Amino acid sequence: MDLSQVKCDLPYPEVNVAKDLSEARLILPNYAGRDSETTAILTYAYQSYMTADLKKILEEISIVEMTHHEMLGEAIVKLGGYPIIGSGCFWNGSFINYASNPKVYLKNNIDGEKLAIKNYEKTILALNQRDLKLLLERIILDEEVHIKIFEELLLKYDET
Repeated sequence: MDLSQVKCDLPYPEVNVAKDLSEARLILPNYAGRDSETTAILTYAYQSYMTADLKKILEEISIVEMTHHEMLGEAIVKLGGYPIIGSGCFWNGSFINYASNPKVYLKNNIDGEKLAIKNYEKTILALNQRDLKLLLERIILDEEVHIKIFEELLLKYDET
């Protein structure tokens, strides 16, 4: 696998939606919940500081997660909502995976990406607006790339 490719080649869809606070609320957990883009960004940033040989790939994956975060935040605003981080119990620093052993955190990252996909799939089923569904389906494609990358990196660590 080409580890320089950290996202799917397909473009992200344009999101044109009608205001709908219930749809905005459905997206908020993906944006800034326990298993969210916010958590992924900060987890991968933390891990990039801990392991010099994985720094670049983790930073690049984190940037892709930032793109997802931005698109979800913008969609929430278009829906008439507020992309709040830390409101109520939406997000806090305890959600970050603070493991420092690459074998441990790569396994956790794989599980986290799989859980993110499952959460996106559940959200898609609950959404009504086509553009939102297309956005989440496209984000899932990136998360699948991340799983493959983490699995390949884990294999390299298992060989040592």
